[in-house]
Amino acid sequence: MLPAALMLLVGGIQINNPSLGWDENASWLVSQRSPGQIVEQAQHFDGVISPYYLVLHFWTALFGDSEIALRLPSLIAVALGVGVAGELGRRLFSPGVGLLGALLLVAVPQTSRYAQEARVYGLAFLFATTATLLLYAAIDRGGRWRWLGYGVAVTLTGLAHVFALLMLAGHLFTVLSRWWLSRERSLFRWFPVTTIALLPVLPFLYLGATQRGDQLDWIKDVTPGTVRDAPGAIFGATVAGLLVVGLALAARWPDRALIRELAVLAWVPPAVLIAMSFVMDPVWVPRYVLFVLPALTLSAAAALHGLRLRALIVLVVVAVTAVPEQREIRGPATHMGPDFHAIAQIIEREQQPVDAIVYARSGNWSLRAGIDYQLRGRPHPFDVLLKTPSAEAAQLAAVECTDLACLGRPQRIWYFRQWTTGESLESAGPWAQTLSSDYQEVRVWTATKATLVLLQRRPG
Repeated sequence: MLPAALMLLVGGIQINNPSLGWDENASWLVSQRSPGQIVEQAQHFDGVISPYYLVLHFWTALFGDSEIALRLPSLIAVALGVGVAGELGRRLFSPGVGLLGALLLVAVPQTSRYAQEARVYGLAFLFATTATLLLYAAIDRGGRWRWLGYGVAVTLTGLAHVFALLMLAGHLFTVLSRWWLSRERSLFRWFPVTTIALLPVLPFLYLGATQRGDQLDWIKDVTPGTVRDAPGAIFGATVAGLLVVGLALAARWPDRALIRELAVLAWVPPAVLIAMSFVMDPVWVPRYVLFVLPALTLSAAAALHGLRLRALIVLVVVAVTAVPEQREIRGPATHMGPDFHAIAQIIEREQQPVDAIVYARSGNWSLRAGIDYQLRGRPHPFDVLLKTPSAEAAQLAAVECTDLACLGRPQRIWYFRQWTTGESLESAGPWAQTLSSDYQEVRVWTATKATLVLLQRRPG
């Protein structure tokens, strides 16, 4: 309970400071649609995340759509997941190992980062960690209800994020390892239980496979440097990550099979994603394997079992060296997107009733959603190019008018794009010529990862 409470506290620090990021805008945008519209979009885009969108739809109906409300499910899930990890360590090793392993989870930046993200990764972390705990409970004590609980946890993990099902590689190894040592045939219940548990996930696996090109085309190619940096990327801090990984590799315990099982659970999922990225399309994203952190921190804690002073020193070193990253992830534009807070404040302060707004061609779905969210319920410039709202198009992106006549002749136009480099009207697409010839720049504002241009119609 102590690590869970601390995670709730640490994860809640400045939770509303970062503006909703690129993907979080999608979470808000889709969650505000009807369940039918969410299901319709799932057939075209983001099908694997549609269960989360449905959950967030009902959540925001009850608790509102403020940044804190949108992120609260992730914060609660990560805090509970840290508590479950501590309980896992207590059962597998000792109370001290469970406590230290869970406190290390609190100290590393990656758990805070995704406790503050209105996306599905915190839920996947909770369900995958719970599934591992229930697996060991079923192995050790058997019972129909324990296996049923494990199956439900596996289903929830797959519905949260399909890549989190890579935990099953570690679970399979654990079952086979325990059978090899005990020859207990009841362990083979894992196979039918897991098969049945995966049935509700199969439609989403199909959607993920058919939509992979559209959803994952933004992921960068993997290089040898990616492999080198993987430990730090998984933990969100290089020094802290290398220290925990080093201790995990040095772990010793009387039950050697247990250490091997946690090693497979920790290393196989990232290794699979990295290997797939080398031979197929890139799929390596560190947050996709957030669920491996408990296996790593518990193994590191086991390496320090009985060494209380050293354990305390390691915990302090991990926490202190991670402070810069902890502060950075709470910055105003750290969630993969522009500083929508700053941009929206400028528009709200400087706008006039007849103003129009035009979004850059690149990433305009998130730019539009970001402004719509930040200025929801308040006046904002007329979206002059909007033809079909994204909800009606069953996509994240709205359909924009492509006829130059759609721009009309507004006296003032706001132009919003990503990044601060290049020409002010960069990425304006077919509208660039009209905006530059018929309008003059009144003022240009820049914020983190964003440029905002106010244009005034030229006389005559």
